[in-house]
Amino acid sequence: MPTAETTRALEQSRANQLCDIDRGVFYSYGIPSVVFWLNPSLFRMLEPLVEEVGVPLFRLLVARNSSMGADEDYHSMVTTLGETFEEGFRAWGLAVSTGGWGRFELPVFDREAERAVVVVRNPWELEMQRGSSVRWGCPFLQGKIIGLLSHALGVNCWADEVLSAEDDQPSSVEFRVYRSDRTISAELAQLRAAHHEEAKRVLEQRTQELRQSEAKQRAILASLSEAVFTLDERGRLTSYHVPKEQAAFHDAPERALGRHVSEVMPGAASAVLLAAVAGVVQDELPREVSYARERGGEVRFFSTKLSILRDPVSETNGVTAVERDVTERVRAEQALEDRLTLIQRQQEMIQALSTPIIQVWDGVLALPLVGMVDSRRAASITESLLQQIVSTQARVAILDLTGVDVVDSAIADHFVRIVRAVELLGARCLISGIRPAVAQTMTQLGMGIEKARTFGTMRSALKTVMRGQLA
Repeated sequence: MPTAETTRALEQSRANQLCDIDRGVFYSYGIPSVVFWLNPSLFRMLEPLVEEVGVPLFRLLVARNSSMGADEDYHSMVTTLGETFEEGFRAWGLAVSTGGWGRFELPVFDREAERAVVVVRNPWELEMQRGSSVRWGCPFLQGKIIGLLSHALGVNCWADEVLSAEDDQPSSVEFRVYRSDRTISAELAQLRAAHHEEAKRVLEQRTQELRQSEAKQRAILASLSEAVFTLDERGRLTSYHVPKEQAAFHDAPERALGRHVSEVMPGAASAVLLAAVAGVVQDELPREVSYARERGGEVRFFSTKLSILRDPVSETNGVTAVERDVTERVRAEQALEDRLTLIQRQQEMIQALSTPIIQVWDGVLALPLVGMVDSRRAASITESLLQQIVSTQARVAILDLTGVDVVDSAIADHFVRIVRAVELLGARCLISGIRPAVAQTMTQLGMGIEKARTFGTMRSALKTVMRGQLA
């Protein structure tokens, strides 16, 4: 239950509202409610619906649903808020006015003549539409007034709507209520029937146009270099056009029509196509698939684009497929891929030759480095050296830098990492052939490589290892 600290209440002439701030809930007469800005929020919510279904249908739909709540309004509020209908209606109008519906007046209520006039000043529907080029009046209030006054007068009523015209003047709507055989439901049914007849007329016209264009479409298909066919949802061919240059890889159209695609295409190709057809029918999004066809020992490759096909006559969905022979492109791509693979292998061979690991004798490896050592090459050196240490059970690895002319912080860091990695495997890493300029640069950079055992030449490093003089 909301507490006093988190609620605010408004009571005025039997109308009450309550706002639970912490919960973000607003109540009117104990019913959860919500407050929207009329424009833009509510207007932008309703305007697309009006444009989609049209003003007449929108008005009747809103009025019908609004009138459905009039029974509860009449019995729960109007009859309990006043001793007469006039008093109860004015009290009800005051209550809903606290929700921004407008100010309600009842200048005429003649039970004997079975007529009434209701005026609403500043009605929320007109305020919402103020300044807009799209107008649909006050169907919500019209439905509510028709429902309430039909209860009050005890007869079926209709309400003519008269709106104020100027945007720069205070808005108002007058409902002239009278006994009538017209009902919102009947008007709605009549309008829907008219829409149905119009839709039927448009459909018949469109069908005629399609029939008239059939010869044109056939002529266009005949000029295409792609195979074009349509399938229904079950995968059966409903049309089939094959250009002459692809005839050898397709069944004749007269044999293919009406058959399942699995009966006229190779198993692998039909499976790929059927999966794509199912996806297009389900989400109506286009797809493109590739497959191969084989005939007489020759294999050709095809790419097929599929899109949804709506039949306005049968109101069913199918799929249109446009199949193109892409054999030359696929073969060119395969040749390019083979060439790239060859280049990659050549690069790997060159890289392996640039970092040869020599097993001098049992337990001793030598790695002479030449040229620049970047991150990629350092990773390759480290990986190859560690693998060789493990596979040969080497105790010592000699890293010869005689061929390294330039060292910067990045290269020195690579050397430090190689030394540490070797030592983590329990082997000793010796460094030989450091040139004076390289030694000076390493010292200035302070990379910590001086902690490793160093030798002037690989020969001196090998002698030390042979004599067993490593500390």
